Amino acid sequence: MIRRLSRVAIGGGFVVGLVAIALVALAPAAAAHVAVDSAAPNGDGTTTVTLVWDHSCTPDTSTTGVTVSAGQGVEFTGAASDLAGWSATVDPSTVSFAGPAIRTGQQAEVTVTARLTADPGATITFPAVQSCGDQQTAWTDPDPSGEHPAPMLIATAAIATPAAAGQDPGGGADLGQALTGVLLLAAALVAVGVVVTRRRAC
Repeated sequence: MIRRLSRVAIGGGFVVGLVAIALVALAPAAAAHVAVDSAAPNGDGTTTVTLVWDHSCTPDTSTTGVTVSAGQGVEFTGAASDLAGWSATVDPSTVSFAGPAIRTGQQAEVTVTARLTADPGATITFPAVQSCGDQQTAWTDPDPSGEHPAPMLIATAAIATPAAAGQDPGGGADLGQALTGVLLLAAALVAVGVVVTRRRAC
């Protein structure tokens, strides 16, 4: 389900690209509560992701804060909100928004800016906890069909950077490291051979 196609200025013209994100969460609850609305690249390696909601934890409560956590491949660099009186605190793994109560039925949105690392087609999540006074609702389930799915999007080449080519996610040696190891081993074997030859000559 594609919520919005974002337009990006390139060379003075506007093009519609794969800036829009495909939402994985199809459950009605996700649309009613905290969910990803759109994502757009900023041209500096970061992407701005818009999160929206129009319901509180329960119909008779009001939202007073939202805390967003960085899913795999997400590093937060900033945040913003146009909600009156709301502010945000940011660190690489968490963004916390807080402010005056937003009642159920009022459309609200906030934005987070992050560096996204994921291959095209991968799911990126932004687990969120919605605070409503002394109540909380956690939107953290990685299963989009769950009762409380995390806000999520599908990575595209426009908004996410793939893992470096040839990078070993398991931490193994790359080709250069392997060749260096072979050369060191060969040198060690030659040195051992020289020592043995000298001993025999004596």
